[in-house]
Amino acid sequence: MHILIATPLIPPESGGPAYYSVALKEGLEQQGHAVSLVAFQEVRKYPKVLRHLMFLYHVLFAGLRADVFIILDTVSVALPSVIAGWVLGKKIIIRTGGDFVWESYVERTGEKVLLSEFYMAPRALSRKERLLVWLQKYIVFPLTTKVVFSTAYQRDIWAAPYAIPFSKTAIIENSYPQKEESAQGGDVFLCAWRPTGFKNIDTLERAYVLAQKKYPTMKLEIFKDIPRKELVVRMRTTRALVVPSLSEVSPNLGMEALAMGLPVILTSDCGTRDRFGDAVTWIDPVDPQSIADTLCSFMHEKVYADARHRAEAFTYTRTYADIAKEFLTLAKN
Repeated sequence: MHILIATPLIPPESGGPAYYSVALKEGLEQQGHAVSLVAFQEVRKYPKVLRHLMFLYHVLFAGLRADVFIILDTVSVALPSVIAGWVLGKKIIIRTGGDFVWESYVERTGEKVLLSEFYMAPRALSRKERLLVWLQKYIVFPLTTKVVFSTAYQRDIWAAPYAIPFSKTAIIENSYPQKEESAQGGDVFLCAWRPTGFKNIDTLERAYVLAQKKYPTMKLEIFKDIPRKELVVRMRTTRALVVPSLSEVSPNLGMEALAMGLPVILTSDCGTRDRFGDAVTWIDPVDPQSIADTLCSFMHEKVYADARHRAEAFTYTRTYADIAKEFLTLAKN
């Protein structure tokens, strides 16, 4: 079978789709399949309309030999890729990532609305946001053979507003790293984020001010766009990883932290809540006092030791070979 993967990013660019696309390609190739990889970043330097037309041409050309399209995006990459797949009569599998509409809305308005609540009430969306909803609802998803979610959480949120039939969906969880030697721990709480509103850093900063009133020696380091290698090094000498996002569909950094046995403090509006269970400590992301209380509790050695034990006891693993097999099952059915 020949498979085309259309992705927003490939290394050395950072971001989830970059690593996912390469790892999935390797997983599919190891099982004897030919894989072509087409990345949107190759045309990103051109004006908006032109770059989408150029990407459409690239996908059409690369897709001639393909049996199946796997598209790792639902907007910029998806629209030209889906049109190309439809024109060529190919099977099209889209894997969702985040929620571009929700992220854009939170960034633009500053409203701290959880993803799980976002579509429950009418919102004053911008013209761009309304267009994104329309394109996904009336073009991208109707022309797609299967829509793959990493969690049932996101599938349940999107099903109604994007009119996606349940029979058209599938769940393929992200990879979970194999357990490794436990992080040695430290005194500093760590938060790493990319500069966007839904990461909710201002609430964490307010919580930290509240926590310092009780524990003036408490330390929190917040890094923006830190290189991955440096982040991994810092995680090994950190007291706990803090992920205060309003919502997380599938928090990859939390998975990596648990593989190190590093305690994780994580937003309760999360797609992996059932999977993580009590391995992490859950917080209300819109309540600074709740976050502050959790930070303070981790200053008690007995509480902290219990958090480390719970993190170290989490042993669930999934490889990209597992993920590749599940994509192949969808491709063959």
